[in-house]
Amino acid sequence: MPRSPPPAPGGACTTEYSSGSQVGYHFAPRLDPVPQERKVVTVLFADIVDSSATTRSYDAEVLRAALARMFARTREILVAHGATVEKFIGDAVMAVFGVPVAHEDDAERAVRAALALRADVSPNREDGRPGFTLRIGINTGEVVTGDGEGAEFLVTGEPVIIAARLEQMAAHGEILVGPLTREITRGRVSYGAVRTIQTKGMGLVEVAAAESLAGPGAASGHTASPFVGRESEMRLLDDVHRRVASTGRPHLVTIYGDAGMGKTRIALEFVRRLDPSEPIARAACLPYGHAITYWPLQELIRGEAAIAPTDGRDAARAKIETRVAGMEGLDEVESREIARELAALALADADTPQSELTSDARRRELALGMTRYLEARLGSSPGTIVLEDLHWAEEPFLVLLEELLDQLHAPLLLLCLARPDLLERRPSWGSGRTNAMAIALEPLDVPQTEKLVRALLAGGSDRPVDEIVARTEGNPLFVEEYVHMLVDQGSHAVVPPTLHGVIAARIDATAPGVKRLLHEASVVGRDFWLDALPTAPAAGDVAEAERRGLISRRARRGPSGATTFVFRHGLIRDVAYSSLSKAERTRVHDHYSRWLETAAGERAQEYAEIVAYHAERAFALAHELDAAGAKDLGRRAFTLLSRSAASASARGEFRASRELNDRALVVATGGAVPPAELASARALGAIVKLRLDSDFAAVNELDVAIDAARTLGPSAELVRLLVWRASSVTILDDIAESERQFEEAIAVARETGDREILSYAVWASSEPLGLTGRLEEQATLLDRALAEMRVIAAPYEVACLGEICVNAAARGDHLRARKVAEEANAAAHASGRRMDRWRAAYALAISLLASEDPGALSATEEALVLAREIGGPGALAEAALVASLARQASEDLEGARTVLEETFAQLDPARMTIQRDAITRLETRRAEVALARGDIETARLSATTAVRIAPKPHVETRAEALLALASVALVDERIADARSLIAEATTLLAPSGYRDLRERADKMAELLGARSETR
Repeated sequence: MPRSPPPAPGGACTTEYSSGSQVGYHFAPRLDPVPQERKVVTVLFADIVDSSATTRSYDAEVLRAALARMFARTREILVAHGATVEKFIGDAVMAVFGVPVAHEDDAERAVRAALALRADVSPNREDGRPGFTLRIGINTGEVVTGDGEGAEFLVTGEPVIIAARLEQMAAHGEILVGPLTREITRGRVSYGAVRTIQTKGMGLVEVAAAESLAGPGAASGHTASPFVGRESEMRLLDDVHRRVASTGRPHLVTIYGDAGMGKTRIALEFVRRLDPSEPIARAACLPYGHAITYWPLQELIRGEAAIAPTDGRDAARAKIETRVAGMEGLDEVESREIARELAALALADADTPQSELTSDARRRELALGMTRYLEARLGSSPGTIVLEDLHWAEEPFLVLLEELLDQLHAPLLLLCLARPDLLERRPSWGSGRTNAMAIALEPLDVPQTEKLVRALLAGGSDRPVDEIVARTEGNPLFVEEYVHMLVDQGSHAVVPPTLHGVIAARIDATAPGVKRLLHEASVVGRDFWLDALPTAPAAGDVAEAERRGLISRRARRGPSGATTFVFRHGLIRDVAYSSLSKAERTRVHDHYSRWLETAAGERAQEYAEIVAYHAERAFALAHELDAAGAKDLGRRAFTLLSRSAASASARGEFRASRELNDRALVVATGGAVPPAELASARALGAIVKLRLDSDFAAVNELDVAIDAARTLGPSAELVRLLVWRASSVTILDDIAESERQFEEAIAVARETGDREILSYAVWASSEPLGLTGRLEEQATLLDRALAEMRVIAAPYEVACLGEICVNAAARGDHLRARKVAEEANAAAHASGRRMDRWRAAYALAISLLASEDPGALSATEEALVLAREIGGPGALAEAALVASLARQASEDLEGARTVLEETFAQLDPARMTIQRDAITRLETRRAEVALARGDIETARLSATTAVRIAPKPHVETRAEALLALASVALVDERIADARSLIAEATTLLAPSGYRDLRERADKMAELLGARSETR
């Protein structure tokens, strides 16, 4: 009997169509519509080779009957292996493994079916009837399955056409297998040499010919993985084994665990540790096929009697008789009886009526025969039988095992490996027995998983161990397959195909409601909430998903207050998502985005980027499918992304802002975005680029955005663009042009009627005043801007307070600087924005340094941390300067040097073409620190560079550079050079408001004069 759900009735392959690299097959209507899904399936094409020659060799009626038998037998074999079989087109047949229900071993089923087909219809028949030679192509890959036109089932995708091409190119009697099929079945199927063939329309494909099945128990093409953890379970097995040996009685141990949890690995390790002389047998239950009820016992008997696959029935029977006859303790009559029972079981095949084997009376006879054989085989010496995949066992076999345990008087350890599914179907398995034990395997803990990963990588310390540990979550098989994929392919970003089938089969085995729940929840993420799903799941479906270990509850609540659920393993979520069609993904992403936007309520800002992401995915998928409504989805996604980008920029998270804004602009290419909104996004992108890159390319992009914004009339975006353009001109020395552009920005701001943007433009326009030393005038302008901001609660208050603090400190008004810095910190704490926190921390650092307060060190370190988080070169340079000053003041000259060198390395001065002011000040500070450390050469080089690149109109920056070079000249005893440099600095500072710096220049001049008099 087939162990998988039978294919739906109907089933005729009616049409092949192709378009480019796509091919599809319409299947005849089924009783139940199949929803569209993306599935990894294995496709098999088989065709009779040169049937015309066979036609000439036989009478037409005889041939027709033979063909009918062959077609029926082909369908029977394919269905028995779990395939969906379609109508024979001429002499060819197509079958799909994995639809409508996936199995973890679909690829292996396809190859097994192909090998069985080839053997069954072979022309080398002993009965003289017509035989046939087949050529077969098999390929695995992702296809789209679901309803076609007229409710016809449809499979479409490249894997289908590649399978057809492989069949066409296979030699007579050859089974040609594609690369993914071969990868999944490695170790379980023996293949010929890999070769590359050129296929029509599909290019080069690596193929190999399937030759035979691998030996019993083969499970993987990899070597056995290291045995990690499971020591407590191993001790239990050792204890049971000792009890079996000492009591002479049988014992049942069932090891339960989900797929990949390591059941087979612990069994192999246990067997490896046993005495080599102990009788050990191993077999497995099959999930599909005919006459498989007692398949494990058949395998055991064939192994005991050394029966080869090529042995005929008579030869096999003789081997069984010989094996039994040689056993001690049996007379001739007993030997014949036992041999007869074993032969009846071992030689049963598909033609043996199942009723002859599974009736109660016959089952008891078989159990008795096995009991007598095992008692004679073992005597008083312990033996072990390992039965794998007991969850696939049919009920008669389970009953036979129980009867065997009841009757047997021999030291046998029956070690059964099963998934928890067995207990769902057979809750009483092993219960009520004093000679039975169950062991449940849990995932490895993190240290054990790390140990396993490192052992598999064999010293590859550069591999991402932590990421693999997090991805696999303690499942040993998942670890092994991820590591092998990483080693073989250099990638671990996708689910390995060997694991995809295992997980897809678990999902497909659930009820439709559970499957829908998993699919829709996978869009939400690893954590999800039932009220967030488009389809409200039934309570029973939720309970079943929990019971099957697919999802579980968490204590915390979601955005709407509903219970949080989580996928038990991240890979379950990944496979569930990959199974959704793109149309379904579009629908669910859009639904969840809108649901979360509403459910978040007052916390909308917290979830804004998540809302935007799902809206973006909905649009991208709809756009790819050219679906109706795609443009509307695009406009919504654009709005959400650009809004999130603006918020990130306001918080000082410029890297995040750029990434979000770039995504918004990509969406804009396919969405119905109004010109004004598009111009706004481009403006933000240009400003953020200038903040982060500070090069001429950023200025050029700013100019493009300004031209676009001007065409739409006065706007806040145009004001911001003009402000940033004016600021960049200031940095480039052209103060007059900068002031003209600031005036334009203020004029445009007035035209908008927006007081907030006007206060921003007025505050920003103070920059040229500060750079040129007009500090009193700057202070007046800043106070006016601050008063307006406070009236209208503008979001620029902290920025304005920061400028006021710097201005007051430069003018020598240290009390005002400290007071304003404290106001800035209070306002920044209230706003919570990172950019405000940076500005406030910098202002506090400046005020404390100016008053020589010891608290300056901690303030400057906080400013440095925040600047590094923001990422803007200007902020980073300013923070490094104050941090270096504070470290030097605390006599940490090495720390002062280190922070400067780290900043130079991060900023790349050669690229920062419009940040000459910042680079100049850093070079000046480097010279000052080097001079203090006695590194005259570095001091000379940096001070000379600073004077050379210092923007001429920037009074403070140029004066500091001149004084630093003068200090070097004094050390070099170049008195005339020092006098000239100090004089130039004094001239610059004389009309300015930089009181403290002016006093410093005056003191240097006095010292120089005193030194000259002394000489």
